[in-house]
Amino acid sequence: MTSTAQPRPAPRLYYGWIIVGLGFVTLAFQVVYRFSFSIFQIPLIAEFGWSRGTLSWAFSLSLLIYALSSPYIGSLLERHGPRAIMPWGCALVAVASLLGYFINTIWHVYLVIGLLGGIGLALNGFATNSAIMPRWFMRFRGRATGITLSGIGIGILVLLPLTERMIALWGWRLAYVGYGLFVLLVITPMSYFVMRDRPGDVGQNRDGAATEPDPGGNGDPSSQAPVDKSVKTVFLSLKGDHRFWCMMFVYFAVGLNNNTIISLIALYLKDIGFSVAALALIIGMVGFLRTFGSISGGWLGDRIGRGPGTAISAAVVGLGLVLLLFLPVWGGGLLLAYIFAVIYGIGIGGMSSCGSALGGDIFEGPTYAVIVGFTEIAYGMGGVVGPPFAGYYFQFTGSYVVPIILIILLILISIPVVLHLQKTLGPRQAGDAG
Repeated sequence: MTSTAQPRPAPRLYYGWIIVGLGFVTLAFQVVYRFSFSIFQIPLIAEFGWSRGTLSWAFSLSLLIYALSSPYIGSLLERHGPRAIMPWGCALVAVASLLGYFINTIWHVYLVIGLLGGIGLALNGFATNSAIMPRWFMRFRGRATGITLSGIGIGILVLLPLTERMIALWGWRLAYVGYGLFVLLVITPMSYFVMRDRPGDVGQNRDGAATEPDPGGNGDPSSQAPVDKSVKTVFLSLKGDHRFWCMMFVYFAVGLNNNTIISLIALYLKDIGFSVAALALIIGMVGFLRTFGSISGGWLGDRIGRGPGTAISAAVVGLGLVLLLFLPVWGGGLLLAYIFAVIYGIGIGGMSSCGSALGGDIFEGPTYAVIVGFTEIAYGMGGVVGPPFAGYYFQFTGSYVVPIILIILLILISIPVVLHLQKTLGPRQAGDAG
């Protein structure tokens, strides 16, 4: 005897949008903890005399730890649920920031920024917040993902300039303490008490629909056959799928771009002649426009397909990087820097939200969080390779030209790759947009 799912009344407020809001706020603090290192490294270099290349390894170590642990954390998330896993990430980032007060040698930086910060971000960061979106959304996945990831941009806009002011007023040690206390006392409890594992936990269906849009999807675990969610089993099921390797390449290009540029941009602008306050404002503008790009890119992906949306965003990123490359040649100036911030910020926001939603279209299912973890290895490898290469290249040549050109080339190559991935989607996957 088979049972038919009874329609549920449409909720006045779909709880999935509360999850989106939680992810928005959490990502602002979690990811900006790592990105704020671009501001903290300026007083660290001044006080301790460490080279740019040496310091850049801390940033890369954070990405390496984050990347290598992401598949295993994805497996834990699928087995135990987001509420049991993600709040620990906030707690660990808070502890890492508080320990920043005690930095006195370079290995302290590697421990605090690299090891503890990397694990904290893996537990609650881009990967885990992206991975839970298919649990809550199908039709509006692009928009929901875009709004969630736009928290990173708002964090860059608000928290990086605020961090610069805290450093200027209190010193870098107390700035770390202030940041850590807020994450520990506000963000961590919020992450636990607001988070829910699935729509069914609050008596709802995905998208707030009266019936589950796809009973075989991520919305209702009771409708799924038991699946081995171990890292090894999931990888063996993927290694022969060319779409997986295409996504790995795209994530590597995004990781190389995002992490290399954010690690060098403060020093790059300072070398051109911008003050610390001005460069913090420019980086903040990148964050604000990233927010706009994430939301508008997610909407665009829902309308025209996430592959074309990612391709358009990648082209915009490439244009922004060309402008950054020629900024010193054209004499610098705030106007050109603001134009760069507008173009580049919109591009990276759209590429992140559309690319993440595209991965959900392709690999949605009970092992999706593990798959996101694998793609984050590619993203992290871009972050591991890029910043040290750019730092040491500058150390020997006094220029960032070659690293930026290599990033541009990889971003442009990703355009035909994501367009190909769009063509591999079935009618239901490609037709989720509305």
